[in-house]
Amino acid sequence: MALSSDPILVPLPHQPGILVIHLLNSCNLLCQHCYMDAGSGHPTHLPFELLTRSLDDIRELNIGTVYLSGGEPFLYSKLPEVLQFFSHQQDLNLCISTNGTLIGPEEATLLKGSGAEARVSIDGPMEYHDMFRGSSGAFHRSENGIKQLVAAGVSVGVLITVCQENIMWVPWLAEWAAEIGASRLTVQPLLQLGRGSLISDKKLSEQQLCELFLQLSDLGHTYRSRGLSLSLAYHTHQYLLAHPCVAYVCNGPSCHQNVSKEIKRLVIREDGTVLPEIPTLHHMFGLGNLRDGTLKELMVSYFNEGYAQFDRLCRTVYGELMPTWTQPLIPWEEIISERSWEVGLRGLKVSDQGLAPF
Repeated sequence: MALSSDPILVPLPHQPGILVIHLLNSCNLLCQHCYMDAGSGHPTHLPFELLTRSLDDIRELNIGTVYLSGGEPFLYSKLPEVLQFFSHQQDLNLCISTNGTLIGPEEATLLKGSGAEARVSIDGPMEYHDMFRGSSGAFHRSENGIKQLVAAGVSVGVLITVCQENIMWVPWLAEWAAEIGASRLTVQPLLQLGRGSLISDKKLSEQQLCELFLQLSDLGHTYRSRGLSLSLAYHTHQYLLAHPCVAYVCNGPSCHQNVSKEIKRLVIREDGTVLPEIPTLHHMFGLGNLRDGTLKELMVSYFNEGYAQFDRLCRTVYGELMPTWTQPLIPWEEIISERSWEVGLRGLKVSDQGLAPF
């Protein structure tokens, strides 16, 4: 999603954008790592009228993929109506991120009718998963939910959050995912965000990250013939050096898309706040709130007025970090999110000269 100088939204048919919608912050589990801190605070649900108004702007914003997330999306009372909307939008890619515990035959049929894929979080065998997710029986319910989805013909991906406690279970989970009929296994190293900051001592070491990267390459070769692909939710340092736009640093003529302003991913939080790229970004870098304008209106205003602040933040961190970064992998979203909160909480602004008080 980019803007011309008009500013009118310019479609990028070769790379449509992504919209992530956090429907609510409620959850029936209390996961140790939850980056959204779901279930800990006052329940907040995205008003249905704001959601439907935003969905009307999808095509003009050249959004090709929508992720429904939470909290737990299956606790959102209007989820059947949301899925009904997407059942008539078969050219859009829809994915729902869920813990899988609330999925039965009816829910699986709804997802099939909407054309959605499902991404279900599993973190290891039953005892570990139930402990990490804070609920006895969570693994059994999630496993049953995945079986219901596979039986209904819904494509299922499994997501594992890896820390020092469960890294040894990655090969086991690959075999389990292949056996149950999943098509993808995504490995997400533990991030120091939300409740994840409370267990940051369990993050993988640099050596463990490197070993995990090599292990996933080997597992990928092993399971490709069984229809399971594996991926690591990190970029390499080398890739970000070669493609700064992946780090939200667009370079105009030097960019492969020839743009100087771009948002690849829009995030709607459960309170109506719209953020660029990262769901845990400090709200001072946001586009605004859906209560104050449509998604399209917020986009146009942001590119005219607010984008420069987020752009400077990313360029500042990129310039400081990339030349001296020694690890092969880099958790860019985590780094930008943490820096955004540092800026917001300290009452700083980002200028061409770096960080300065307001």
